[in-house]
Amino acid sequence: IEAIAADVQRLAQSVLKDNSLSDSSLYGNMKVEIRKLDQPVIIDVLFDNYIGYIEQGRKPGTGKKPPVDALRDWALARGIPADNSTLWAISTAIQRDGYEGRPILSVLEQKMEECFEREWADMLYDAITEELTDYFN
Repeated sequence: IEAIAADVQRLAQSVLKDNSLSDSSLYGNMKVEIRKLDQPVIIDVLFDNYIGYIEQGRKPGTGKKPPVDALRDWALARGIPADNSTLWAISTAIQRDGYEGRPILSVLEQKMEECFEREWADMLYDAITEELTDYFN
């Protein structure tokens, strides 16, 4: 399970890199956790909540302008001047022009399904077989 969780983290990082998000807080704050309930094991992939905005995108001319404060850290991380007039111009452009959504979660899900079919199912089968063999011996 730990090997699969590590693979899931690598896959998630790969999808974020493919979407030019490797220098974002979304990449830096992503976590993969293993939860063991009575029998089922759950692997959680946790992202910052703004992944929904990236996924959905924004149609031009819709919604409110993003708050200048929300853009400040983003601008500083990219070497963009973080003065109010620059951030206001960026906020206005986002509201006016919108932006295309990026399908991060669906791509991650597809890659995870491929890995399950290609290798994880065999890993789990081998682990279960080994445990059963040990139990009955």
